[in-house]
Amino acid sequence: MSRVLLARSKVLTGLLLAVALLASGSMQIVKADHEQEPRIGLGGYCPVCILDANKWAKGWPEHQATYDGVTYYFPDEAIKQNFLVHPAKYVPALGGDCIVCYAKLGKRVPGSVNHSARYDNRLFLFPGAEQQQAFLSNPKEFANVDLALNGDCAVCLVHHNKRVAGKPEFAEIKDGFRYLFVSAREQAAFREDPAAYVAPASKPTAMESKTSQLPAGNGSLTVMGKTTCAVCEHGVKTIQNPEELGLAVNTDDGRVVIVEQAHKLYRSAYENRYSGEQVRVSGRVLKEQGRFIWIEPTELMVQK
Repeated sequence: MSRVLLARSKVLTGLLLAVALLASGSMQIVKADHEQEPRIGLGGYCPVCILDANKWAKGWPEHQATYDGVTYYFPDEAIKQNFLVHPAKYVPALGGDCIVCYAKLGKRVPGSVNHSARYDNRLFLFPGAEQQQAFLSNPKEFANVDLALNGDCAVCLVHHNKRVAGKPEFAEIKDGFRYLFVSAREQAAFREDPAAYVAPASKPTAMESKTSQLPAGNGSLTVMGKTTCAVCEHGVKTIQNPEELGLAVNTDDGRVVIVEQAHKLYRSAYENRYSGEQVRVSGRVLKEQGRFIWIEPTELMVQK
């Protein structure tokens, strides 16, 4: 048998073997990473139609656009172009994941188009009716959980090493989190290269304590400092229980962190707040006003 015939025979044998394995289920075809199916947002419903026309209309694969790693379908090219002008306006909060689950459990749980809510002209998805109702009962508690850097401009932080409040009209989404910018120039810089700003923006500025950090993307805060009475020393009250004197933590860089619900959650630290115990506290930022920061705590540990 010639070499050509021998080679052809081997190829044919290999093809027959592959067919047999596929038929038996012993072999599966695995796509390369670049061939993976795209993640389709909103189950194929058009995000522009939902927010601008208040209707759930299906889009078409031939009219699609991808933003923040998610592909969205639109009924026609005109509507698609509306999306591309300001995509951050239309994509669901937290990339379609449940904002209540993230706030309460710290987990990214996919939401469902069957359980949705609109608030402040934004779309929120939830895995079930329980989370949906929790949001509807108090939307202000959850609406800004996806706000990165508490709304400060990431580009300003990286280039000028200072925190400057961004504006909602200049917004971009990265990994489901909202970043706000002071102008279209900073917004364009971020859109061109998000990685250049997301990682550096998660680091403390020169004016912030070395023991404090405000991670980008989740609106959370971790600080170390000494306990004191919020009302007695600073004349400020907690948001959730203003009738209580409140627990405050004075940081080395001059900030004052007001710990919500401390009288219930950390009774010992609350009762000993006048002793100036050194503590480490983490939580979700609810409000900032000057050097005062109100947080919903997730952890408080006394440093021995």
